[in-house]
Amino acid sequence: MNSVSEKYDALIKSYLDGQCSQEEALELLSWIAESDENRSYFESFKEVWHLTDFALPEVLDVDAALDAVNTKIDALEEETKVVQMPWLRRNYKYVSGIAASVVVALFMGFLVSRSNPTVTLASNDWDSETAYTLPDGTSVAFNGVSEISHPKHFAKGERAINFEGKAYFDVVKDESKPFVIHCGSMDVEVLGTSFLLDADKNDNHYLLDLYTGKVRMTAFDQKGRELSQIEINPGERGVLNVTEGTLKAMTYPEVKEEELLNDRVLDFNNVSLSTIVETLEYIYQVKIDLDESCASKKLTARFTDEDSVDEVIETIAAVFDFTVTKTDGVYRIR
Repeated sequence: MNSVSEKYDALIKSYLDGQCSQEEALELLSWIAESDENRSYFESFKEVWHLTDFALPEVLDVDAALDAVNTKIDALEEETKVVQMPWLRRNYKYVSGIAASVVVALFMGFLVSRSNPTVTLASNDWDSETAYTLPDGTSVAFNGVSEISHPKHFAKGERAINFEGKAYFDVVKDESKPFVIHCGSMDVEVLGTSFLLDADKNDNHYLLDLYTGKVRMTAFDQKGRELSQIEINPGERGVLNVTEGTLKAMTYPEVKEEELLNDRVLDFNNVSLSTIVETLEYIYQVKIDLDESCASKKLTARFTDEDSVDEVIETIAAVFDFTVTKTDGVYRIR
């Protein structure tokens, strides 16, 4: 290329697309301030940028910034009546360079934020039958009234979003860039995971049901100080008590037992029979021998405290056309 190296050409394109890091943006803006030729080259790209959804502010006028600095130097000389040439004037180029760098740095954050705006979406503005896709490919299936906000492009070192409500997340794995969900007084950090998150700001408990992978849940107080932290494994539920700022992990049987104690209902939603049997054994204190050929079958059903264990097992057998026998107090499902 003529006067612009391939390096800066790539930086300009990355910057206008909102993909460059803060360090790269600062390097680019410093380069733009070096000469009129560099500024003109950047302006040609900016014209194309104006055709997109977001307008970029005018390029920093470094000359005007330096003139302002010199005016202040002259005012300082007049006020202090310095007879000898002041240090600032003797080191004009040095001071001017610092001034340019400071002004560029101040504007850098603003320019980067304008080229990478925040996207905010409410569940009622989105087709509930379709999962919402984040910039990294992570899918979010809203399950009730929810709201999500995230940058148009994730930065190189992080993937962070804000969320409230209830949704199923299927997070794309990227070990170099953990995925973090900020929801009120709790953070959820994952690498590659699928889970159901229920973080309604009006509830006193936030729930996370983990299906695959591993997540870390962290609770904070109102000043942002860490209160507690736990890791959740597949098949477990993480629970945040918002008022107390405490976290706990619960196994699936413990979750079902708590639900049974609270509302006397067993609600299975596409759950494998092996897991259902474990829950029934725990809740009803019985022994169930489930054949391996039946273990992977999945069931969606709802049982209340009016249903005995015999009625529950008979329902399962009827749905899948299984055979049930009972010998020495042990239920055998084949």
